[in-house]
Amino acid sequence: MDPVRVADVLLAVTLRARADAVLLDLGPPTFDAHYNVTVERDQRVLATFTLDAPTASATIARLAYIAELDLATPQVASAVVELRSGHRTGEVLITIRPGRELRAELTTIHKRRTQPRAGERSPLGPGRVVGKFRIISELGQGGMGTVFRVEHVVLGRQFALKVVRAAALEGSPTAAPRFLREARAAARVRHPNIVDVFDFGYVGGRPYYVMELIEGQSLDALIGQRGMPPTIAVAVAKQMAEALATVHDHGVVHADVTPSNTLVVSTEPVVVKLTDFGLAAITGEAAMQDDPNVILGTPAFVSPELLRGLPPSDRSDQYALGAVMFKMLTGHPPYEHSNVRELCMMHLNAAIPAVTSPYGPLPPKLADVVVTCLQKSPQSRFPGMRALLAALDDVEQITERRGWRRWLAT
Repeated sequence: MDPVRVADVLLAVTLRARADAVLLDLGPPTFDAHYNVTVERDQRVLATFTLDAPTASATIARLAYIAELDLATPQVASAVVELRSGHRTGEVLITIRPGRELRAELTTIHKRRTQPRAGERSPLGPGRVVGKFRIISELGQGGMGTVFRVEHVVLGRQFALKVVRAAALEGSPTAAPRFLREARAAARVRHPNIVDVFDFGYVGGRPYYVMELIEGQSLDALIGQRGMPPTIAVAVAKQMAEALATVHDHGVVHADVTPSNTLVVSTEPVVVKLTDFGLAAITGEAAMQDDPNVILGTPAFVSPELLRGLPPSDRSDQYALGAVMFKMLTGHPPYEHSNVRELCMMHLNAAIPAVTSPYGPLPPKLADVVVTCLQKSPQSRFPGMRALLAALDDVEQITERRGWRRWLAT
């Protein structure tokens, strides 16, 4: 097949079908490597077929050329292109994911309606039906969205529904499809330490996604004022690193790793799940394009490069995880200040504080892991999340062999 022709056909299909997503993803391991191509709209698969790996890779390269995207960048890259196919014109968002193998996604940019439909004018609250789900109660609000407890109107099962705030989408017509793009990508990754996502949609022009309902608490509540015993902190950090490594392999970046975005499923043994994958990255991209002074992420855990306006990457997730580990061990984040601007300047310029624990002296190897994650330069951190995970494995093995108080001699 001619990759140029394949790319043109995929773009035309995306536009003509008004597809929510056209996915080029590496298929399961077989003797002959191939890519699955899937066309989706309204949570339905319209078509699917396969391409051999060389043709698919060349097609992705052609799409990157059309969108003027750099294939050499280690970050997820996106661009909007204007297309005409027959009598139809529109815009398509092209996304290239590096990961271990190149992946690509195409998404139609749906024009926003100036007036909501009649059913969308009422505020979200108990009793309101959104898609297949009826809202039971509000569970909480964050900087980017509101979470509701909902019930499937047919199955009767309960889930959590998160809808993005309108303010997070203003000023960028691509913010909503970018958010859904990341939610879809994260939903395709199954991992025991990632909250499962089941459904997506729009309500009142705002994107939402439906995820499993976790009856637990945030990691913040478990940390408390004194932090956590080192053995528990290492166990939690390992689970978070494993989840992040898995999504990084698929070209997904979390961009807002914090204790509040980490849910504690059980405490004996401790089991955690990460949520909100890509939410800050998408709203952040939109905000940054329109206002370079906007602070992205959560100030206590945001990496220096995000503050400088660079796109989120696996290394920025690593910095945030280092800040979370610092808080788990010490009871407070690495930098604290009542003024947000001053707090951000500390991430950029202040020396990395000593890692201490109210539970007693910490082993040097554990402190070194945290300090490496918190380096100002991304290049000075671990080469990737799996390298960090290997370092945590070493620390955990010492814990099991000697007991953490005896690490001091290692």
